[in-house]
Amino acid sequence: MQIICIASLQYICYYANHLHMTLRITQKRQQILDVLKSHHGTLSAADIHKHLPEIDLATVYRNLDLFVKEKLIKQIHLGTEESQYEYQNIPHHHAVCVDCEKVIHFTAPDKKIKKLLGLEDFQVDEIEVTVRGICSHEK
Repeated sequence: MQIICIASLQYICYYANHLHMTLRITQKRQQILDVLKSHHGTLSAADIHKHLPEIDLATVYRNLDLFVKEKLIKQIHLGTEESQYEYQNIPHHHAVCVDCEKVIHFTAPDKKIKKLLGLEDFQVDEIEVTVRGICSHEK
């Protein structure tokens, strides 16, 4: 979001800045985002830290929390102890194999999912589906 201020409208610009958080992209934040964007699939904070050892792990966690809050990335709980993070350029869902922990990405029409849920007096803002089962991996 870009806010352009005109001298006579300074108050309005100040008000607009406080209604919507403006996220300053620092070099470290950009590096974290770049790792997520370049990786197909999910990464834990520890995985990201392995790619960027010069950035403190606590800083990685703080920025991931901020990115999730600002909806730049998704935080996904796939059944492992550690949260996974993913940059999704196309919204999708996940199927997790409980045997080999393979994660399969799939799409499903949100309109059909909403209809299936049958939540008439509920506004659905976001749908996140994680399916667990066993894939057809080699044994």
